[in-house]
Amino acid sequence: MSVPAIRIERLSKRYALGRRLAGYVTMREVIMDTLTAPFRRRHRDGGPPRELWALRNVTFDVARGEVVGVVGRNGAGKSTLLKILSRITEPTSGQAAIAGRVASLLEVGTGFHPELTGRENVYLNGVILGMTRAEIRRKFDDIVAFAELETFIDTPVKRYSSGMYLRLAFAVAAHVDPDILILDEVLAVGDHAFQQRCIRQMESVARSGRTVLIVSHNLASLSEIATTGIWLDRGEVRRTGPLNAVVDAYVASGGSATGEWAIGEPPADLPAYVSGLRVLQDGARVGLVKIDQPFDLELRYTLRRPMSFCRVGVLVLGGFGSVIFSTAEPDDPSVSPFDRPVGEYTARCRVPGWLLAAGTYHLTPHIDDAPARRLFTADEACSFTVIDNVARGVSHAEQGRPGLIAPKLAWTLART
Repeated sequence: MSVPAIRIERLSKRYALGRRLAGYVTMREVIMDTLTAPFRRRHRDGGPPRELWALRNVTFDVARGEVVGVVGRNGAGKSTLLKILSRITEPTSGQAAIAGRVASLLEVGTGFHPELTGRENVYLNGVILGMTRAEIRRKFDDIVAFAELETFIDTPVKRYSSGMYLRLAFAVAAHVDPDILILDEVLAVGDHAFQQRCIRQMESVARSGRTVLIVSHNLASLSEIATTGIWLDRGEVRRTGPLNAVVDAYVASGGSATGEWAIGEPPADLPAYVSGLRVLQDGARVGLVKIDQPFDLELRYTLRRPMSFCRVGVLVLGGFGSVIFSTAEPDDPSVSPFDRPVGEYTARCRVPGWLLAAGTYHLTPHIDDAPARRLFTADEACSFTVIDNVARGVSHAEQGRPGLIAPKLAWTLART
C-alpha cells in the first residue's frame, strides 16, 4: 500500500488565551508588562487561565495526487491546521507527517517588500515559497504574463493597486512546483476574470498529479478543483469523503448558504407580508443546488385583509447585489393577480437546471400591492450555492461554463 502524501493522527492544538509566548521581547513589551502586571494578577485570581482548543484529535489521510477541499465556519480550525502542516506552528499533541516537498500560500503576498520592484519581489517571494533562482528565472515571463503586469514589473510594488499586488503574489505561488501545495483562501483573489484564471491554474496543478490541500469559503469554485472534502467544526472533523457529499452536509447544517429564511416578528402595520422562503430540490430544502437539476423557490405569505392587487415575487441576486433575474406569481399575462382573499398562501416557481452558473446567490422576496408599488420586501433574506456537480470528461458541452448564467441553448448548423 502506498504511503499517503499527508497523514494526520490525533492532531490537537491548544492556545492559552491572554498569555504571551516565550521568545524575543522588546523594551516596549517589558514596560507594558510592568504596568499591566497588577491587572493580570487580579484577573488570574478570579479564576484559571482560559484555553482554546483550535484542533481536537483530528485524524485523516490525503493520498498522493488527491485534491482536498477543507470547509467549515470561521474559527473551525482550518487555518490552524494549515499552519501546522506548513511548519509555522507546532501541535500540542498528535502527529502530522508529510511526504514530499511542500509549498504553502497562507496569506497572499507574504514576503513582498513595498520598496522593491515587482521583478525583485518575484525573486524574493519565489525563494520564500521554495523555488530556486534557476526555476524563477525559467518561469519569470509566465509569472508576469499571468499577473498581466508586464508594463509595471520594474515599478516598486508600493505604487501598485491592491489588485495588482494580489495578482502578482498569486502568480508567483501558482507557478511553484512542489509535491504538495497548501492554499488558504486564495480563490478570493482579484476580480472575477482573474479568479477564473486562478481556478484554471489550480485545475492544471491538480491534473499534473500533485497533492493539493485548499481551504475556501467559495464552495462553487472549490467544487471545480477538489474531489475530496473535509468538514471541520469547532476543531474536530465532522465528515470526510467525496466533496459534494461533504459540502452538502456542511450546508445543510446551516454552516453556509442555507437556502431558507423565516420572518422573526411579522410587521404590525402591513396588510401583507412574506413569512418564509425556501430553496427546494427533489422536494427537500437545500442550500446547495446541483447545476444540472431543476429546483424550486417556495414563498409563504400572509394576507391580513383582502387585496385588490397582490403580486408576490423574488429577486435572485449575484455578486455585488446585481440582479440576475426576477420573477413574480403568476408571471403569466393570462392570469390576473387581482382579488386575493384573506389567508395564508404558499407559492412555488420552478427554476430549470442549467440556468444559473456555479456560484452563490441571494434571494429577496417581496409583495407588491400595485403595479409599481412595493408593499413588503426582505433584502437578501437568504442565500444558496449552485455547484457544478457534473463529472469532468462527461462531454465537451459540460466543461466549465463561465458567465453569470449557464444555459444550454439549441444550435443549428448549415454548410454554406
